[in-house]
Amino acid sequence: MKRAVVLFSGGLDSTACLYWAKKNYDEVIMLTANYGSNEEKVMNRVAEFFSKELNVPLKIIRLDFLEEFSKLRGTALVGGETPKVTAQELEDMGVARETARSVWVPARNLLLISAAASFLDALGGGDIIVGFNAEEGATFPDNTLEFVEKMNEALKYGTLSEVKVVAPLINLDKKGIARLLKELNAKYEYSSSCYMPRGFTEDGKPIHCGQCESCVRRHRGLMDALGEDRTVYAVEPKI
Repeated sequence: MKRAVVLFSGGLDSTACLYWAKKNYDEVIMLTANYGSNEEKVMNRVAEFFSKELNVPLKIIRLDFLEEFSKLRGTALVGGETPKVTAQELEDMGVARETARSVWVPARNLLLISAAASFLDALGGGDIIVGFNAEEGATFPDNTLEFVEKMNEALKYGTLSEVKVVAPLINLDKKGIARLLKELNAKYEYSSSCYMPRGFTEDGKPIHCGQCESCVRRHRGLMDALGEDRTVYAVEPKI
């Protein structure tokens, strides 16, 4: 039996991974981590929606120490105000790297993969499905193929069961991910990519700020791939 744990953070990438895993594995479990981030309440509700929608069990874990360390570092994702950007500004790698640094949660992906590995090791092994992709890999070093390969080397020594990281989106940008979501018939409008979400509509769709880096990348990818974006934004992203 093929088992997978999907690291689910609520956005386009992890939503695509969830639908992909549901199609390719016998047993799928969602794992969501709380650490005091600005989008935590929205992310949890989104996770609960997709858990019910796809009939996939959801496990939410609390990482209080990561909240403490994030505040120590001063990351904007935990209690701060994230930068507002346009798509044109993101073409400047200097700006893109600076916005990435402002929302960096110290060693987050390292910790989340370790938590998922511990869970799977206890269950007898399986794959950790992550939403790392080429677009974010350009500015976030823990979204790269090299990071995945190094983690898999470490997991050979850190687990007694066979556990490995699988990154099905690693060669895709947001446009490619949007196309995959369409192929999988995913209800992406119920996902949330926003760093500073504004709550929900009456029918349960997350309201995105439309001005943070994540919103801009989301909107640009969906428009480029599909020619439409069913996401709800408080302010229309500038692309």
